[in-house]
Parts: sequence; C-alpha cells; structure tokens
Amino acid sequence: MSKLAEYLNRHILGNVFDRPSIREAYSTDRSILKVTPRLVAVPESANDIRKLLRFTSQLASREFELPVTVRGTGLDKTGASIGSGLIISTEKLNQIEEIDLRGRLVRVQPGITLGSLNTALQLQGLWLPIDYDPEATIGGLIANCPVDGLASRYGGIYHFVERAEIILSSGDLVQLAPMSLRAVEAKIAEDTAEGRLYREIERILDEYADTILDRTMRPFDAIGYANITHVRTSRSLNLLPLIFASQGTLGIVSDVILHVEPLPSALRRLLISFHDLKAAQRFLNYARDLDPSTLKVYDLRILEKASEHGKKPDLFIRKLGKGLAVTITFNYGRLKSNKKIRQCLEALPTGTFYVEETPDNAESFQSLNNSLLSFLNDDNRGERTPILDDVFIPSMHFGDFLDGLKNLEKTLGADLPVYGSFATSSYTVRPDFDCTTIDGRKKIVDFLKLYSELVDNCQGSITANGPEGRVKALMMSKTLGVGERQLYNSIKEAFDPLGVLNPRVKLGADVRDTIRHLRTSEKRGIVTP
Repeated sequence: MSKLAEYLNRHILGNVFDRPSIREAYSTDRSILKVTPRLVAVPESANDIRKLLRFTSQLASREFELPVTVRGTGLDKTGASIGSGLIISTEKLNQIEEIDLRGRLVRVQPGITLGSLNTALQLQGLWLPIDYDPEATIGGLIANCPVDGLASRYGGIYHFVERAEIILSSGDLVQLAPMSLRAVEAKIAEDTAEGRLYREIERILDEYADTILDRTMRPFDAIGYANITHVRTSRSLNLLPLIFASQGTLGIVSDVILHVEPLPSALRRLLISFHDLKAAQRFLNYARDLDPSTLKVYDLRILEKASEHGKKPDLFIRKLGKGLAVTITFNYGRLKSNKKIRQCLEALPTGTFYVEETPDNAESFQSLNNSLLSFLNDDNRGERTPILDDVFIPSMHFGDFLDGLKNLEKTLGADLPVYGSFATSSYTVRPDFDCTTIDGRKKIVDFLKLYSELVDNCQGSITANGPEGRVKALMMSKTLGVGERQLYNSIKEAFDPLGVLNPRVKLGADVRDTIRHLRTSEKRGIVTP
C-alpha cells in the first residue's frame, strides 16, 4: 500500500495517505460499523478523482481488488461511507462556483456542506430548503437522498438538482440531465464510455419493462435503484434519478447545479404538549392537512433527559411527564401563517398546553433542537449510535407504532423514546446500547431484528426514507424478487462493470461481513440530529 500511495501522490495534486492514524480516522461514519481502509485520498480537483478511478479500474481489470468509497463529512448512518479499499474524501471540493440570481441557480462542488451553502445564499435572499444536518455535504445528500423535515412541503434534494457531473468508475466524465430522445439516439451512436452507458440503459429499460412497471405500481422504497422508474418519459431520458440514493455505487458526483428558493417572508411556530396520545394523533392528522412546512414530534422523555443537563426548554412551565411534544412551523406570508396558527389552536382539546412563537420567545424555540442534541450526546461513552434511523411509518399506524415501542422497551429492557416528522412519516429511535461489550452488541443485533419486525407490522419500511447501505441491507436482503434484483444488478454493471465503486454496499452487502464489522468502540465527539 505504501508503494501505491507513493505512486498516486506523484500523479495527483491532492494527497493519498496510508498512515495508520489517518486510516483510523476514516474507518467509521455515523453507523454501528467500523471498516479500516487501506488508503485515504483527499483530491484537490475532479481531475484528481478521474485519475484515481482510472488507476483503480486498471487494477480491477488485472484482478487486484481496491474498492473505492466516496465520502463527504462521514455522516452516513448505514455504513456506506466506509470501506476496506480506497476512501476518496471530497472535503476539499467545497466551493460555490457560480450563483445565478435571476435564474435562482447555484453551481457547487460536492463537498460543500448544507450549512455553508445556505449561509452564503441567505446573503442573496435565497436558500436551499432542506431541513437536515447542516454538516451534510451536497454530494452526501444526493447519495443518500434522505427525506428531510421540509420534504413534505418542498420535495427534498431530489427536486432541487437541475443537472450533475458524474465521474464513472472508468474515470470518464458524464453530464446527467434530461435529454431529448433524438439527442439520446445521437449519444447511443457514439463510441465512448457515455455512449456505451446510454446503450446499456436503453437495453435495460426494454428488457426489464415489466419489472419496472411493477416497481412503479408499488410505494416508493429507496432499496436498490428504484429511481429507474423515473428515467424515461415519452419525450426524454434522464439518468440523473439513478444517482439519488445510490450511495456512491454508480459514480462520483463532481459538480452540481441546484435550483434554490427565495427566503420565506415570515416564519411562525407553535409548540404543543400532549399527554393523551390519541388526542395527539387526532391533532397531528388535522395539522398535516394544513400543509405546514414542518410538523415534528418528540417523546417528552427526550426533553426530560436533556433537562438533567440543564437543557430543559424555557417554553415549558410545567413538569414534562410522559407524552409527546409537537412543533409546527408555517412559512407562508404573515397573514396566512397567522390564520393557520389560529386553526391549529381552535382544534386543540380544552386545557392543552401550548406556546405560540413571539419576538420575545423566538430564541427559546431553538432550545428544542438543543434538547435533542443534548439527548443524543448524553452518554458518557459517546453518542447514542444510530442503528436504524429514519424509518417510515404510515400516519394511520402511528399509534400502533408507539404501542409497539412500549412492548419493545419491556423486551429489550431499554428506553426507546422516538422523535421525527409526522409530515413526512419519518421517525428515529436511539437506544442507549454499549457497543464496547458483548452484551451491548447482542442487544444491537436484537434491536435490528425486533425493531424491523415492528416497522413491518405497522405497514412501514426501514428503507422508504433512505437507502439500505450495509446496515439496513441486513434486514432487507430477502425482500427483493428475482427480477427486481436482476434489474438492479444490471444497472450497477452498466455504470460500474468492474465493480469498483462501493461493492459491499446496497446489493453487495454481506450479512456475515457486516456483523463482523460491528464497532467495538464508541465514536467520540458531538453529533447533531
């Protein structure tokens, strides 16, 4: 490996490292896994990435395995941003390259974070309406395509990417955007890597037409490459949808053009505390029909736990107790937002505790997010590790889900407070299990199995709000039919014929390999929701 690092360092502007301390730093992400890479590359440009991929493809053609994993800030919670071969970090590809104010378009590199981008855009009266970890990179958002808290109103990252530049495993660069059928015919005739890719995808679309139609008729799920259903229309063909939720298994994003929105003119928030869960569910169903920008729920035990560290929200004037805290945000104009707040208040049962946002208490509303931050980091060993975050639970089964969690708490002997978004039906439970002990790791495996069963019993899905990676694939490996698996394998082979890009992720996930890489040490440092 030291000879490979030395060779690569002579050919790229960035750096390639084989030092144990650096490899160790890139051996974990937000997941329960740890995989130490052989090499870590920090490229300075897209051209560096192209050179690295050409080299690894040449090795693969000679049957020397050096799998490539692309990584942003390492926030993936399914083990998709770690790997045993070469890690390519996009941390230096973090620039805003161009802003078109009139067209409300922005061109960025993949390593720029959501927080940095929005800080810059807000100076121009614009923003990218994604309610997610501000440390997440744009490339990471595309790779994982999470359902964020604003997705019910704005549609998520999928709806804001106009076009993207992708580097294939061969090192070839392709531009992905809607293309007319006439332009596709011309592209197919080209004797290039891009031409070969389009020929293969056209063949796949025809050969698996029935399987794709069947996939279209079912609820969307991010497992595999389900966005194949959005690739071809009657007038155009667009390969870009396949990159969303692909977790770096099809190509590496090197440049992105995003559509952005004007900053909302007014923001109104409302906090409500429910101790009657049935009353809470009735209200949540009503409030969701008012089309809020966010509609979030927090188990009051999360706030209670945070209060032990002095982070009890100032908005609460009474004892928290058991139940749910609900926050609603409207970002319409002032009059319309005020009207919707009044509608919410009129629907509340008599005696329900609530707080409206005012100029005097606006800062206190931020304390709710800080309470969640405190809860996620209250363990002396480190963070509460994500195991199966962001599961999908249909609103009609939310009550069944809460009841099931109570039973699961008794079975596992652990508290399982939930938080998430009722508007997007996305929920997270963070048990406090010690991965440094054999008993703790056994509980993690038990939780994977039992929690997945609960989600399934509630007609939900652990992958509807985000892709499977290595971790969720443990529970999803048998859910794909033969035809659908063959379809996805064909797509993978069309983009990455030598299997260089993240071969142990998504379809290539191996149960024994994943279990073998369960972390035995806690991940230190502050994590965000």
